[in-house]
Amino acid sequence: MFYVYEWYIVDTNEIIYVGKGCRNRYKVTKHNKMFNEMIKRYNCKSRIVKTFDNEKDAFEYEFIRINELRDKNQCVCNIYNGGTGGTVSWWNEERKKQYSINNVMKSEKQRERMKKNNPMSNPEIAEKTNGQKRIPVIIDGKRYISLKQASIELGVAPDTIRQWCIKGHNTKNIKCEFEKVCKAISNQA
Repeated sequence: MFYVYEWYIVDTNEIIYVGKGCRNRYKVTKHNKMFNEMIKRYNCKSRIVKTFDNEKDAFEYEFIRINELRDKNQCVCNIYNGGTGGTVSWWNEERKKQYSINNVMKSEKQRERMKKNNPMSNPEIAEKTNGQKRIPVIIDGKRYISLKQASIELGVAPDTIRQWCIKGHNTKNIKCEFEKVCKAISNQA
């Protein structure tokens, strides 16, 4: 089932927007900037005005209703004349074809670049990407490439090791720090 719906100002019954929809489309409160501002400023509600068995008939009635109301200086929030499905008038077959031809994502060069740099299919890139997320730590002079590695070797939770590094020592007063902190300190000396 398709229908044509209206948004109107409750106090004046002025119709500010007409649209074509199905299911719960008539309840959607975001259409365009002017519409969004109107429903913030006024007490507005929506209602279904006519139902249809097919979409084509609903679009035709939407077009008729919008233009009928515009003659009465209503429907101020409709950008289009209706009957086309919103931005369909902009996204026509010619534009779709032009977009498809000029779409850089469809070029062989782009596909090859994406495949080469995709961590899901290139183990070297995966290791490099993963390495960027690691936080190397130094505990009692020994360097661990990550909190996870230190956690596994020491049998302590990664969050515990993180807390040790923040404090600067563990519970046995052994020095613990993030490697980046060590470099920053050595650069200042």
